[in-house]
Parts: sequence; C-alpha cells; structure tokens
Amino acid sequence: MKPDYIIWKITESEEELRAQLSHPELYADKVQALKPGSRRMLEVLATRRALKELLYGEERAVCYTEEGAPYLEGGPYISISHTQGYATVITSDVPVGIDIERIGNRVQKVVSHFLRPEETAILQLYSDYNLSLHLAWSAKESAYKILGKAYYDLQNRTTIQHIDWTQKLLLLAVDDQPSPLHVHFDYTDEYVLTWVQTAP
Repeated sequence: MKPDYIIWKITESEEELRAQLSHPELYADKVQALKPGSRRMLEVLATRRALKELLYGEERAVCYTEEGAPYLEGGPYISISHTQGYATVITSDVPVGIDIERIGNRVQKVVSHFLRPEETAILQLYSDYNLSLHLAWSAKESAYKILGKAYYDLQNRTTIQHIDWTQKLLLLAVDDQPSPLHVHFDYTDEYVLTWVQTAP
C-alpha cells in the first residue's frame, strides 16, 4: 500500500485552525504550554488538521513513544513534520517517516554534522548544490524516524549513494542493512519533502 500524505500550507490563524477541529481535548496536552498564536502552536494545530483530512474527517488522539515518535492506537502508522509555514503528515500500513525542510542557507552551516566529505562530493555533482544539501538532510531525517535512536549518528551510520531526479528517488545506505533505503522526495522553490517506509 502506497503511503498517503498531506502538505498543509499554514495560512490560517490559531482561531481558524481551532474552529476546524471539533475535539480540542485530543490535543490539549500538546498545546497547553505553547504561546498563543506562536509558530509552534500553529504547527501543532495544522498537523492535527492535516491528520483529520487523511483520516477522512475522523479526529483521533496522537500518542507518542518513549523516543517521541507519534503513533495512533490501532494504526495506521503515521509520521509528522513541520517547517516554517508548512506542516505535513503521512499515514501508512508499515512504519514510515516523513520530513519537510524550508529551503534557505542554514543547512550549509551544518553540512559537516550530517555528511561525510565523500557524500558532499557526490552532491556537488548535481546542478543545484543547495537543493541537494536540503534533500540529503531531509532524507536522513526521514530515515531516522523509522530507524530510531540507534542511528542518531546520521553522519556515520547513513550514506547518500545516489539521487535520481527524474524518478524523485534517493538511495540511502544504512549500516548493518543489506540494501539501501529508497527515499522518495518532492520539492518546490520553498521546501523539500522526503518520505521513506520499511518494506512491507
């Protein structure tokens, strides 16, 4: 089963988003410490609104594992991500991870934290180096969400092997795994989106 996801462009106010959700008790504990109208508040509400859309209008409580990963009691598997102005949620019948990153210049300052020199050399072969960096960062973030804390060291435990821009597919080698993860992606002038799931 192919995962289903929604990218939500956050243009609504807090009041508008709350008005589109009928059960505030389902997310009350998540927002009680947040500043009204803050970016974080809008992101939480937007992810709940996107999830409602994916569940065909049903509102359900989002639970969290000890590692902080979101899940729904009884399934399906979900993953959540947000960046400045956008939120995204994905559902799947197998473990899945999604990430969205706003395109800017910040990622170039932390390249050495998530890429090895040989990976950087691969990315420099592509025409848009900055886009490639964002894609690599997002792909590793998505992968981390299904790999867990054992793979916290994304620089040394995961390796960008190849990017197929036509198929929008990135191959990510993972230590101790016989075959690379297939990370799917999409992008616009504003953001990069990646998602990956375990084999069914």
